[in-house]
Amino acid sequence: MAGKVAPVVASTPPGLRAVEVLRRGGAVERDVVAVEAPLEIRVDGTPIVVTMRTPGDDLELAAGFLYTEGIVDDRADLLELRAAGAVNALPSLGEHGCRGAAIVEARLRPRSDGGPSAPVKPRAFRATAACGVCGKQRLEDLEVPLPAIAPIAIDDALIESLPARLRQHQALFEECGGLHGAGLFTVDGELLCLREDVGRHNAVDKVIGWSLLRGEMPLANRILAVSGRAGFEIVQKAIRASIPVLVAVGAASSSAVDLAHASGMALYTFVAPGRGNLHV
Repeated sequence: MAGKVAPVVASTPPGLRAVEVLRRGGAVERDVVAVEAPLEIRVDGTPIVVTMRTPGDDLELAAGFLYTEGIVDDRADLLELRAAGAVNALPSLGEHGCRGAAIVEARLRPRSDGGPSAPVKPRAFRATAACGVCGKQRLEDLEVPLPAIAPIAIDDALIESLPARLRQHQALFEECGGLHGAGLFTVDGELLCLREDVGRHNAVDKVIGWSLLRGEMPLANRILAVSGRAGFEIVQKAIRASIPVLVAVGAASSSAVDLAHASGMALYTFVAPGRGNLHV
């Protein structure tokens, strides 16, 4: 019962695409799906990664990726960050081309000794929407310099309220049900930034990139809430940004728990009103 692609209509929000689906019973109706398209990130002219993401907030995604990968340490390291245009170079997709594909180029600050910025090793493979580390070649490549986390005290009731607050603002998820959300909150529960993406790690990078471009790093007095599970890459990205509390709707992995323990981050999982696990 494969549906055919329908023309995009004006009411379709950015990040979604209109399609037609055949419902049980024979009715053909309009539906929407999340857009998943490649973004190539280049540093000083060198392509370093292609990630599958939901278009929108591409500069934030690139900035967050460069920060969480340890390529830049603060806003001043980014001399320039620009969208280099759309790409339509995947003929295997036929008539649909490569809609939503794009390139972001970053130019880094030269080293303090006056030499060029440190060379960045390209990844050998693309990073899919499901995995934030699958483009890395060696075990050593998983290591990113991480700070120690200074613990902060947060009321349990506030922690339990965050997934619902996050869900209230997931506008694209409300339309299609196919996007992850990441939200940055103050210690009083005020939502500062929410981003959605087909990749949970991309949503986190977008939030961190938003903060980096505003010159607000590190995030030592913020809470990160995510709509899915807390895997290794999510915890690593949060710790890299010095976020002291991570709240996840889903489960944690063993590596995520170990990493949180080692850094001093408070990791909460299966959080909902009246419940939640703090990994101690």
